[in-house]
Amino acid sequence: MELPFKTDLEETTAFSSSAPGTKTFIPTLRGMETKLSGNWNVGDPGQQALEDAYFGRQLVQLEISPDGVKKYSFDAWIGEYSIKADVSGKIEVEYSVTINGDVTRA
Repeated sequence: MELPFKTDLEETTAFSSSAPGTKTFIPTLRGMETKLSGNWNVGDPGQQALEDAYFGRQLVQLEISPDGVKKYSFDAWIGEYSIKADVSGKIEVEYSVTINGDVTRA
């Protein structure tokens, strides 16, 4: 799992005699897009919530804890939902997640 939070930066460079030849920026909008993947399990309530959010075109509330201690909570859109089966019988699932709004950190 990867949580690639990103803040857009807007260039504010102006002609300046105090710092000639340099750029300046200000932070603007923050967001995140990532993929969640694992073994497909139709009985898992979490996977069912993600599938329902995708097909229902609804926001889903997610809480992700990469280390089991620090938690990130946010609303998200599920933009892609992919089920992959191979010849060995293993079935995997992948969700494309786009954050909607702010993140609560605990």
